[in-house]
Formats: sequence, structure tokens, C-alpha cells
Amino acid sequence: MPAFCLDPEGFGPVSPLYYNFTPCFINAVVPLLLAAYMFALAPRELKALRASRPIFVHVSGAAYTSAALVLVVILSSLATALTFFGLSHSVLDLRVAGPLLYAVAVVLAGYIHYTEYFRVRVTSGAALFFWLFTVVAGCIRLFGYVQRNVHATQPFLVSVAIFSLLASLGHLLLCSLASKPSSQYELLDSDGQTDSSPLAYAHVFSRLTFSYLTKLMKLGYNNYLTEEDLPDLPYACRTDITRELFDVAWQAEKKRSTVTPPSLARALFSCFGSTYLLGVVFKLTGDVMSFMQPNLLRRLIVFVNSYNTHDRDDEPIPVSAGFIIAIGMFTCSFLQTMFQQQYFTRVFSVGMNVKSALTSSIYRKAMFLSNDGRQAKSTGDIVNLMAVDVSRLQEMTQSGQALWSGPFQIILCLYNLHALVGNSMWAGVAVTMSTIVINAHIAKKQRALQKIQMKVKDKRTRLTGEILVSIKSIKLYAWEDSFIKRLHEIRNNQELKNLRTKGIYSAIANFIGSCAPFFVSCSTFALFVWTSDKPLSTDIVFPALTLFNLLSQPLSQIPQAVTQFVETIVSATRLRDFLITSELQPDAVSHLDVATKPDEAAVLIKNGTFLWDEAGKHPPALKNVSFEAKNGQLACIVGRVGAGKSALLQSILGDMYRQSGRVVVRGHVAYCSQVPWIMNATVKENILFGKRFHAEFYDKTVHACALIDDFSVLPDGDETIVGEKGISLSGGQKARLALARAVYTRADVYILDDPLSAVDQHVGRHIIDNVLGPRGLLASKTKVMATNAMSVLAQADSITMLRSGEIIETGLYDEVMSRLDSQIKLLIDEFGTQREQDKVEEETAEEKNPLADTDSEEDDDMEAPYYQFGAPLRRASTASFKKPSLIDDIPNRRSRQIKEHSEKGQVKFGVYKEYMKAANLGAVITFLVLMVCSNSMSVSGNFWLKHWSDINTRYGDNPNTARYLGIYLILGTSAAMLTLVYTLVLWIWCTIRAARNLHDTMLKRVLRSPMSFFDTTPLGRIINRFTADVNRVDEVLARVFTNFFTNFFKVLFSLVVISSANPVFMLFILPIAFLYIYNQKFYLRTSRELKRLESVSRSPIYAHFQESLNGVSTIRAFTQVRRFNRTDEYHIDFNNKAYYPSMIARRWLAIRLEVLGSSIIFLSAFLAILAVVYGNLSSGLVGLTMSYAFQITAALSAIVRMTVEVEISTVSVERILEYCGLPSEAPEIIGNHRPPHEWPSAGAVEFHDYSTRYRPGLDLVLRGINLKIKPKEKIGIVGRTGAGKSSLTLALFRMIEPVGGYVSIDGINTSKLGLQDLREHLSIIPQDSQAFEGTVRDNLDPANRYTDADLWHALKLSHLSEHIRKMEGGLHAMIMESGSNMSVGQRQLMSLARALLTPSKILVLDEATAAVDVETDQIIQETIRTEFKDRTILTIAHRLNTIIDSDKIVVLAAGKVVEFDTPTVLLANKASLFYSLCKQGGLVE
Repeated sequence: MPAFCLDPEGFGPVSPLYYNFTPCFINAVVPLLLAAYMFALAPRELKALRASRPIFVHVSGAAYTSAALVLVVILSSLATALTFFGLSHSVLDLRVAGPLLYAVAVVLAGYIHYTEYFRVRVTSGAALFFWLFTVVAGCIRLFGYVQRNVHATQPFLVSVAIFSLLASLGHLLLCSLASKPSSQYELLDSDGQTDSSPLAYAHVFSRLTFSYLTKLMKLGYNNYLTEEDLPDLPYACRTDITRELFDVAWQAEKKRSTVTPPSLARALFSCFGSTYLLGVVFKLTGDVMSFMQPNLLRRLIVFVNSYNTHDRDDEPIPVSAGFIIAIGMFTCSFLQTMFQQQYFTRVFSVGMNVKSALTSSIYRKAMFLSNDGRQAKSTGDIVNLMAVDVSRLQEMTQSGQALWSGPFQIILCLYNLHALVGNSMWAGVAVTMSTIVINAHIAKKQRALQKIQMKVKDKRTRLTGEILVSIKSIKLYAWEDSFIKRLHEIRNNQELKNLRTKGIYSAIANFIGSCAPFFVSCSTFALFVWTSDKPLSTDIVFPALTLFNLLSQPLSQIPQAVTQFVETIVSATRLRDFLITSELQPDAVSHLDVATKPDEAAVLIKNGTFLWDEAGKHPPALKNVSFEAKNGQLACIVGRVGAGKSALLQSILGDMYRQSGRVVVRGHVAYCSQVPWIMNATVKENILFGKRFHAEFYDKTVHACALIDDFSVLPDGDETIVGEKGISLSGGQKARLALARAVYTRADVYILDDPLSAVDQHVGRHIIDNVLGPRGLLASKTKVMATNAMSVLAQADSITMLRSGEIIETGLYDEVMSRLDSQIKLLIDEFGTQREQDKVEEETAEEKNPLADTDSEEDDDMEAPYYQFGAPLRRASTASFKKPSLIDDIPNRRSRQIKEHSEKGQVKFGVYKEYMKAANLGAVITFLVLMVCSNSMSVSGNFWLKHWSDINTRYGDNPNTARYLGIYLILGTSAAMLTLVYTLVLWIWCTIRAARNLHDTMLKRVLRSPMSFFDTTPLGRIINRFTADVNRVDEVLARVFTNFFTNFFKVLFSLVVISSANPVFMLFILPIAFLYIYNQKFYLRTSRELKRLESVSRSPIYAHFQESLNGVSTIRAFTQVRRFNRTDEYHIDFNNKAYYPSMIARRWLAIRLEVLGSSIIFLSAFLAILAVVYGNLSSGLVGLTMSYAFQITAALSAIVRMTVEVEISTVSVERILEYCGLPSEAPEIIGNHRPPHEWPSAGAVEFHDYSTRYRPGLDLVLRGINLKIKPKEKIGIVGRTGAGKSSLTLALFRMIEPVGGYVSIDGINTSKLGLQDLREHLSIIPQDSQAFEGTVRDNLDPANRYTDADLWHALKLSHLSEHIRKMEGGLHAMIMESGSNMSVGQRQLMSLARALLTPSKILVLDEATAAVDVETDQIIQETIRTEFKDRTILTIAHRLNTIIDSDKIVVLAAGKVVEFDTPTVLLANKASLFYSLCKQGGLVE
């Protein structure tokens, strides 16, 4: 095509004369290609820009400069076209047409910049790439001009090229670096949402180099980052978006999979597969780039050999060719880095989105689990799904690329090897296939071990959770050692034993991965020298060695990836099984509009049979029951313990499986559970429960629920944070707080499960009068109440009696009272009070319902009239949603919880020292020495190979093959064997020992911590240490340390090899080291704080989840599931706000360090070229140095990445060590202060001027108590809520320590005794009765001290033996988590059985029978009188009739003893507080 280009070199594209492109190609074709690029993309860019709304910005000086530079480029292009026209005098010369069309393209690019300036904040990516390509083309053109001496013949053309290049470069820099002025207005998208993350305002180069994070990196370098500094997440990464995507895909997958179980992987791929596949393309392109380096190395060695071995008549290859090879090496390395980092960005984002979507889906699923599902999956199991299994899927998306990238790299490697050594490479293939087969067998074993590991981990997490939930009971019973032994059995004898076996298999897999490349190279070289006539020269050995080094990565990663894949399959199966677990019956209850007519049934059950589980494994909970509660009625349900009262209420809520019959509920429901569910929030937040605050009705509610006095004694009034499960409140306060929440919601139907059981009798009367009765706030509402309080029956409109899951009697109050054979009448006659009918009617007529009254107030926004069912009254709007925070927003709040401790700055050396001590210091040193020896052997093998190839190159043959090959084999095998040994040392002697020591120490210190620690620390925070942190120490830390030291020694030995071959390189080590250390420090400071914030923000996810799971029935009943879902998503997003920039920071660093590594490659090649041209350097040494230089790029980045990973993982050690150093209670046993064996022999108790508080900073709860209790006296302790009744019993057990005075028992000062000695010799039936997962025997006697006969006797006396005999297994029958398969009353009876087993002379009853019916209570009281007649008994009771026959009564008020005498004396004094309490309770006239 000479007519279109009149240059003698033609179109090329490669010049036959120079190492460059032809002038025709660079001056004609390249401008045409650039023009075509812009013509193709400009319409799309302009269309997108015109669709954007204009933004109002001032035109800056940078914008004017940029426009001027564009004009310079246009003029330069026109000048170039004119110059070439003057040379060729032909319009057909493409060197004329090319620049002209290019000038038009520049005009288009300029117009795009102009348009975008006034419409968007992000510079066009297409335009930026256009300018980048222009600059690259300009550099190549200028280099060609210099090569051809064009400046001597056409100086104007060169000048124009320089001007054009500088103007293009200037414009590119301005577009990339100059910031656009901010808009005067904040514009939202059409849907009202905006993406305010830094990524949204980053142009393409900023995204490619991750420069948009530089602002945060600078901030983190100069200051410690806080939660306010974290940037917003990209819109597509928000949990509500990712979860919704997954939810749609999962539902479609479930519909598709009717025969086989749905595929979780397929659902996830349909959500995030496109992003992941784009990452795959980047990764494969990067892999191709990495395999171009060996070919360039071969060309470099050929270049070197042309100088070392040429004859005098032969011309060596031009030096420019060497420099082009060096530039090519740098370019390949740089592009590989760019592609790899974009890949990592995609897959890590996908991993984060998978974690977000699954964590949120697990939470949502848990909200609606059926009873079957809850029994199959404990809280600990589900926490493990979140903490471990979801993390495994996340890690698999991030590091599982070896499964597909590994084989691709192996194929590329073998292809290149075949080009180098021919069919000899098949020896390497055979070795590779052998390693894959062995690894497959190892993976199979690891999969089986992983399944066992997860089951054991679940078991440990479950038991740990139960111990922490029941810590108060465990301390009271002095069962710490028993539970520690149970946990040690699971942890040390099962979990760590299995982990040790896993470690051995991992060591074997690592050994195979590390020795495989060596055996591949050894077998390939051996076959080559024995079968080929060609010498094994340097231009074959070192490109092959580079390929083998590249091969080592996939071969070492594939075993790990297969192991990880196996673990992921197990986790994915567990997650899938959970997500398809049965949910609550959706049609169990028919919800209709609110009942408006007086005789209309608000709650109706017709012939209902209800099961605990859908499969019907257990007998029906309720059989053929029919129940009705009419609009505005108070319907009471009575019955003995286990009769089915709570089951009936749960059937109304829809929590039971309806086998037959019909359930109808009209209107919005409020629920008050038997065990009050209290959120870890303020008192006020618990009452409002997501509703808007209305002061007048709020005041009415707290007055009606008798909370006014409590507000005055709480540290911060109604702003007091109550702690997890309301731990800082008394039982009565919790019950009334839960009732207040129900009242404040202003529902239509109230389901109340024995709300009066935990309140004092006089308080109960107040609640009946002000809440439940005809004058109460709920007078016009329908109330269904299960109760053991007989006093409320007088106010009931209808009463239903249950026995063994069947309704045996029901009717209106007047009806049952008129029946002579009525069992309800007998119950009321014996235990209750007759209602004053006339008075009630009169009060009903006179009094106006305060709740109904507020419905007609004028404030329509706050007090709306009744809504249709399904729209909760006075629901909080989206705008009023309060985002949770890690920081308490009221700094002076006395009741605030302790913020989770987070260290600042670098992980202290002491943490590493403590870990090494826990891991065995000698073994750690042995590990490091063996690793150094292994690397030394590996380097020695490569030097020997260099020597061998130099000999072969010199002689043109393969002399002494056996000797050279044998020594190479010995050195390589020694390196591989040392790798196996140090890996075994690491796993068996270091990791397992450290994991055991750290976990055991932390467990003991946590269990020995005072109760104040548990009062102020959310349970989720503690469990996070025992799950996520322990898991990291168990399985991550060893791998991270190995990777860190492997890369560290790789870089160290690489620098030594390069410097020894080319000493001039040492001059560059200092500046390289400076840049490296600067970037590392810059990154480490920020990344460290981001990781700490991520760790701290992870705990609220688990804490919120556990809290929600405990109160799931309440949340569902109040239709608050959406609000709690949103809170959960906020916690996940907050955690991701720390994780996402942390992940991008790694990419930010990798780009910069790997460019530094690419510079080392360029320097090594450049210096080698200079040394060869101006000195004498063997090709073998050049090949060796370059093969090590290629490793540095990835290793440098890996070192910093692993430094952070080491710090992150060591933060887990730091967090565990923090709990290992928790302040402890008093010693369990004090050797020189042990009580006599039979102590207490009499049971005398005396308080000597005793004062105490719950923790420092709080007010005294007991003040100057002086009490003298004689042996065998029965003492009743009474007082209003918050008077200090329970505190008195806690003081006796030293659950709280005295700040003044002491307690003596039988004359011995208990403050001087060990806690185990004290608590083991006392007996208690606590207010919060606990049951643990395990057998009945484990629950009664965890230390296994008593015979079966003893246990059955205790169960008989506690009236529980009949129920236990009916359970499958008797004493070995399984109790579910938290005793969920027993009623609250039955759990209290089990506590009574424990007390009967303890032969103590002192027994404390703290509301021991609050949750049992009055008949059972009467029988138990008789049992206590007979079985404990020779004991000193201290009884706290709300039912004053149970302590009225005590020997003496202690009356407490405000933490002081105000009365202490016999009941007769106190009742005789009508001015006494005890008399007024009895009068309010209806015991005296």
C-alpha cells in the first residue's frame, strides 16, 4: 500500500530496521485508531451526560488551562498533517488523513469534557483513556524520531510532536488530579437516594489506582480513626440491597428445586455472578501477563549471550533491544498488578456482599423459625452459622480462585515449558498429576475432619453460650469447675484433637505443594539431559526455573483451596439446611380487623389441637380446645404447672403448630411473656419499643405499671441503661417494664403470660386497679391472661381452667361462682378473694377509660384512631429510626455500659511475647530456624543449577549429568523435608498448645469474673471472643505467620542474590527500602485502626441477634420484625463500613508496592544490561537474579499484607489476653481460712453493719444492715421493689462484695473464706430458674456427687418426678437449650430439687414459687416446712401468705432494715410498713 504511505519502511507494524514500530504505523494507523475509538464511544458518553441533571459550578482556572491544552493538541495535529502533506504532496497519504481525523476526535473529547463539567462530578473514563493512549502513542512516536535522527532532517515535526505530547500529558494530569469545584446544591437521584461513598465520585484512574482512598489513608496516618471517620458504603454494597437480591434469587431457586434441595451456590451466583465473572476475566488476563515474563527473560539471556559468546565477526544485539526488553518486563509486571488488583477488588466486594446477604437472611429466618427449627438449631448453632460458616463462604469467594486459576496457570506453564524443553515437560506433567491425586485424597480426609470440627465447634459454642447466659446460677451453685470440665472435654479432647489431625494433613499438603515444583523441575531437567542432544543452557534453565516458580504458586494454593472448598461445601450445606428449615405455620392464626361490637369475639379458638412440632414427635400441647375472649373482656387462664397455660397463649400468637381447628384474632396484638424480655437499652426505649414518644400517655403508663418509684431509685431515671436481659433490674421491675411496653403500644388484644408472678402483692393490686381492672388503662381492651395470681380472678370477665393440655372448665365469672361443683370456684374460695360486684359496677359506670380517652385527643399525628389490623398504632416513621452507635451519646450517664475496649496503635510486642509463651518459645525458635534452613537449601539448589547451566553453556554439552543432577536433587529434597518438619512443629507444638492455653485461661478468668462484669458487658461481646477470636487463633494465625515468614525470607534471600550478582544494586536498596517502609507505615496505621473498628463493630451484630432470638415471640407479637431487621442491617452495614475501606486499603498499598517491585525488575534488568555491555556478567547469573527479581513483586506486597494479617490475627490474641487479665472474684479456696467440714453446723447468720453496692460508681443498695438470725429460724424478707431484698441474698453468697461491714455464719466471717467454700455450703432457689442443655442428671448434679436414688427422691419432693418419668430416658432425658422443653414453673421446681440435694443448714428462697400455681405452691411450702425444718430459711416472696407464718419478718426500705420482728408483733402495729403491705395485698382488713 505505498500509495497510502510513502515511507520506505511501509506499514509494518514492526520496523525491519529498528526495534520499534514503522513511521507509517505510528503516524497514520495509530491516529486513525484513536479517532475510531473516540467516534465509537462519544455518542454513548454524550447521551449519558445529557440524561444527567445540570449542576451549578464555577469555572475554575484549571478548566481554562485544560481547554487551552486541548487547543494546543488540535493545532499540533493540524501542523503535523500539513507537514506530511508538504513531504508527500498526496491527500491519499494516511499520514495526512490520520492527524486530521485525530484532530476531530480531540474536538469531540474536548466537548465531552465541557459537557461533563456542568453535569457530572466524575470525569469520563472513555475520554481519560483516550488521553492516556495519546500520551503513550506520543512517547513511542518521539522515541522513533530519536532512533531515526528525524530531529536532524525535520526539526519542526519533532518540535510539534514534543508540544503535542506535553500538552496531552498536561491535560491528562489536570483531568486526573485537579478537583472540580463543589456544586452549590446537593442533588438526589430520582428515587430520593444518593450514593455518597468516595467510589461514587472517583474517575476511572482513581478507581484503577484506588487513589480515592488516599484522603482516608492520610487521615488514618495522622490520627486514630473513629467510627465517624468511616466513609459510606457504595450503594450496591448496602445490606438491604444485597439481601433483597439474594432473597429473590433464593425464592426462585426453591421454586425450581422441587425434587433436590435448592442450591445455595446457584442462588448466590445469580446475584453476584456477573461481578465475580468480571473479576475472573481480570485474573486470567493477569495470569497471561505473568507468563510473558519467562519469554522476556529468555530474550534477555539471548541478549546477554550475544555479548558473552559472539565471535569477532558477529555483531551483538543492539543495546536498545535490551532496554526494550527491560521496559517490556516492567510493563508486563505493571499490567499484571493492575489486573490482579481489579480482580481482588471484585471478588472481595462479592465476598462482603455474600456475607451481608447471608447474615441478614439468617437473622430474618431466625425470626420465623418453627419450634422444630428452634429445637434443631440452638442460639449457639445459629451464631456459629453467622460467625464461622458465612465467613467460610466469604473467604472462598476471595481466595478460592486457585480452583480455576490454578489449572489455567498450570496449563500456561506447561505450554511454555513445552516450547522450552519439548517433550521432556511430560515428566513434569506426570509429577503434577501425582500431586493432584495425592491432594484429592488429602482433601477427602480433610472434608471428613472439617465436618467433625464444625459439629464439635457448635457443641462448644452452644455450651459456652449457656454457661454465660446462666452465669449467675452457676456462681450461686459454685458449679464453675464442673462446667469448665465439661467444656474442657469438648474443647481439648475433641475439638483440638481433631484440629491436630487436621494440622498434620495440612502439613503434608504444604509439603507436597512446596516440593512439587522442585520435583517437576528435577524430573524435567533429568529427562531433558538424558533424551536431548541440546545442552541444558542458561537460556533454557532460567526461563524454565521462572516457570517452575510460577508453577509453585498454583501447586501450593490448590491444596489449600481444595481444603477451603471442602470446608465451604460443609458450611454451604449447613447454611442451606438452615435456610430451608421449617418456619412458623403461616396460616396458624387468622388476623382480622379490630372488633368493635361489645359481644364480638376478639380472640377465638375453635376445636384447636396444637403441637409443639409439626412432625408430632411429642404429645399434643393442647387437645381440642375451644376458647373465646370477647371485646373488652379480661379472660383469665388458670391451671397447674405444665397444664398448658403458656401453650394456649402461644397458640393465639401463632407460635404453635395448629393441627386442626381455627384461631381468629381481631386487631393489633401486644404480648407480655412469662419471663420478661428486656432489651439492652434504656428503660424509656424499652417502654416505647419503636413507638413515638407522647409524654402524657407515657406518664400514665409508667404510673399505672407502678414504675414511678423505680425511676427515682434508678441511677439515671428512665434513661438508665438496664443491661443485657435487664440484668441491672429486679425481677419485679423487669415484669412491670415488660407490662409497660405492652400498655404503651395501645394494641387491641393483650396476651399476658402471668405478669403478676414477679411483683409484690401490693404492687400486683396496684397493677390490677390501674391496668387490668375496670378502672385500668386497658379496661376497654381485650385481655387474655394466664395467671397464678388468684387476686386478679375477682376482676376477670371469664375464667378458663386447663389440665394436661385440655380445657376442663370455662365460663364467665358469675357462672363459675354459681356452680357448686366448679373447680375454679374451689380455687377462688380457697386462695382468692370474692369480688365486690356492686362496687365494680359502680366504678365501671363512673370511671372513664384513660386509654380510650387518649384516642380522641386532638393531636392526630400522635394519637391516631384505631387502624386496620396490620398497621401498628403510632408506629415510628423511617425518619425517626434511631441508628445504633458504638458510643453512648449521653457521656455522664451513670448506668452506661462499658464500651468495648479497643487498643490504639501498633500491637504491643508483649502480645506477641505472650502468644509465643503460650505456644512454647522453644518450638517457635525451632520453627524459625528450620524455615531459614529450608530457604537456604532452596537458594543453594538454585545456585547449583546456575553453576550447572553455565558449565553446559560453556561446553555446549551436558557433562557429568549424574553428579550435577544428584546434588541438585539432594538440596531440593532437603528443602522440602525441612518444610514438612517446620509445618508440623508449627501445628502440633505451637498452634494447638497456644490455642488450648489461651482458651482455657480466658474461660477460667471469664467465669471467675465478678457479676459486675456481666452486668456491663453484652453477652454477644463475650461470645465474639469465644467464637470469632478463638477461631482465628485456632485456624488462621498459624497460616498467616507461615505466609509472613515465607515471604519475608523470600524477599531477603532475593535481595541477597541480586546484590551478590550486581553490587551496584545495593545503591538502590536504601531508596527502595525507604519508599517501602514509608508506604508500609502509611498503610499500617490506617489499616490497623480499620481492622480494630471492624472487630469492635462485629460484636453488636451477634449481641443484637442473640437479644432478638431471646425475645422473638415478643418482637413478632408486636409486629416489630421489620424494625429489628433494619437494626440488624444497620449493624452489618456499620461493620462493612470498616471492612470495605480496609479491603480497598490493601489494594491501595498493593498497587504502590507492586509498582515498586516492578521497578526492581526493571532495575535488575537495566543494571544487568549495563554490566554485560560494559563489563562481564555471565548469563547464568543474569538468569538467576532475574528469576528472583520476578518473585519480589508479589512477595513485597505479600509481606505488608501479611504484616497486617499478622496484626489483625494478633488483635484476636490481644482481645483474648484482655479477657485473660480480667479482674477476678475472691479466690475459690483460701488455704489458711477454710471452714470446718461440717460448717455451717447450726445455721446462725449475722450481718454486721453491712453495706454494699453493685459496682463502683453506683449508689449503695444496702446501707448499714445489722441483722441477727438464729439457727433454724424461718425469716421472711419483704419490701417494695428496689428495697434491696435480692441484694441481701446476693450479699450472703458474696455475689456482691461489702464496702463496709461483713456477714458471719456460725461466727465465721464469710469475707475471709474462699468463694467455693462459702457457696458450696449454702443452698438457694434463685429467682431466675435456669436449665441447661444436657440430661436431667447433668442439670441436677453436674459434679456427679449423688446417686440416682438421691436424685429421684429430690424430684419426688419437688413434685417433678412424674413429669421426668414421662420423658424419654428418665434421668437421662435431654433438656433442650435454656430448658426450652420445660415450662418456667417446672424449671423452678428443678431448682427446688437442686436445693433438696444440697445438705446445707442455710437455704435462701428468692421468689422460689413465683411461677407455679397456688395449689402447687401450697404443696411446695409444705415440703419446705417438713424437709427443711432443721435449716435456717431466708424467704423472699411476693405472695405474703407464704411468709406470714415465718418466725420473723425483715422489712427493707431503701436498702435499710426498717422493721425486724415476728409477724404477730408487726401486724399488731398498724403503723408498721409490714401491716400496710399486708393490707394492700388483701391479707388483713
